Amino acid sequence: MGCYHYNLGSLFAERAGLAAEAPALRYPGGDISHARLLADAEGHAARLLRQGLGRGDVIAIAHNKAAQSYALMLGALRIGVPYVAIDTASPAARNAHIMRISGARLLFVDEAEHLPAMQGLAAEVGIPALLLDGATPPLTEADRLAQQDAMAAVDGACIAYIMFTSGSTGMPKGVAVTHQNVLHFIEWGRQRFGIGPGDNFANLSPMYFDNSVFDFYVGLFNGAALTPVHRSLLTAPAALVAHVAGMGCTIWFSVPSLLIYLATMKALTATALPALPALRRIIFGGEGYPKTELVKLHRMFGRQAQLVNVYGPTECTCICSAHDITDADFEDMAGLPTLGRLNPNFDHLVLDEDGAPAEQGELCLIGPNVAAGYFNDPDRSAAAFVTLTDPARFMKRMYRTGDLVRRDAGLLHFVGRKDNQVKHMGYRIELEEVEHGLARLPGVFQAAVIYQRTNAAYGKLIGFVATSGAAEEAALRQQLSQHLPDYMIPSRIILTDHLPKSPNGKVDRQRLAALLPEHAG
Repeated sequence: MGCYHYNLGSLFAERAGLAAEAPALRYPGGDISHARLLADAEGHAARLLRQGLGRGDVIAIAHNKAAQSYALMLGALRIGVPYVAIDTASPAARNAHIMRISGARLLFVDEAEHLPAMQGLAAEVGIPALLLDGATPPLTEADRLAQQDAMAAVDGACIAYIMFTSGSTGMPKGVAVTHQNVLHFIEWGRQRFGIGPGDNFANLSPMYFDNSVFDFYVGLFNGAALTPVHRSLLTAPAALVAHVAGMGCTIWFSVPSLLIYLATMKALTATALPALPALRRIIFGGEGYPKTELVKLHRMFGRQAQLVNVYGPTECTCICSAHDITDADFEDMAGLPTLGRLNPNFDHLVLDEDGAPAEQGELCLIGPNVAAGYFNDPDRSAAAFVTLTDPARFMKRMYRTGDLVRRDAGLLHFVGRKDNQVKHMGYRIELEEVEHGLARLPGVFQAAVIYQRTNAAYGKLIGFVATSGAAEEAALRQQLSQHLPDYMIPSRIILTDHLPKSPNGKVDRQRLAALLPEHAG
């Protein structure tokens, strides 16, 4: 499909040219074509260059899915400027940490209502905040020449974007993903799902969440359209389904939690007339989908759309395996569907507790889809990313996922986690980060958090705190919202005068879990 591309800017320029008049972004008020989106991207690239930014400088985008935010992402990619998406609903302290770690030079805001708060955030780290309003100014010939030179200098090893995930030290860590990582991902997605200009992706995931990488890159960079779904619709089940149906979306990718929620709220039901008639793929990942719930979706859509279970950590470019769901997956209703086999261009090892190859153990992913590391964080990068030296994999990069898997007839099956990381509402959460947040609250001198699975489909974060005063649960939860995003706030915070300890002096999480029945309610 065209010439050789070693960076994302040149690839998008080619694909946008081939799909020039086809819709790229679809909003209820009208479509934006690929040609228009490319022109706006060129304008943003010129704007960044005029402000002195170049390869390796970072920008932040307070991204709520306005058209100019997508264009700005593409413009930054053209000239080798990595971007990081900022959640406007996240606590200011957490966002400030992300800004400092990323070293962002500018913060762009795409909704005027968030501008004052984002200006405060930008001022705290000493950079300007700019509102994305209106079209970019026309390019001069000097702009075009400068942009061509900048594009030519962007090689495959340059960082494309930085995606922040929860961190065990109490602070989030930024995964640095390269142009070459994403180029492999785009081509895999095109071939695996047959993506082309006739497709329309429901862009359900927030842009600061790793699942959005699939929509943005596999969709737009293969000539398909993207239908941005604003966060306000995600809590309005009937309106959400009606919107996705009305926009004619053909590809759905979300966390299982959203699909289970829509089914529970009767927004998705098994009727003669399908709720989402244009869908041909329903893809889900980011957390396990219990078979007892998945079979309901299979009954609704199995004849219309292919259901696909995908798996992959942020550190390995969003998705590293995809398994098509069939009737055979429900012959045994226990547990979760298989992860399937790894995508082409991935290698892997399954290592036991001694670091020896095994049929069950930690999944370690290897190859050119492994990210560069944690941005500006060499210590945590060194702990998770390893350069191999054995002859069979000489100088390949390996990422230790912390996910425990077992092999069975060539397929990988998820077993659990090696550490205190959990998947909750699709987000990867380090329990230690929640504990650090609790420990910062006035009157709390020790904190612990466990993950309680309430049934096959849902789980809850439960916090335990030892306090020295007359603290109240509601007040603690309110105070915690100043440090952590909503999805990290425990459903319950149980107050006690001390936390049980194991013989080695550590908090005994098993004894904490045993306390839950007496605190039920």
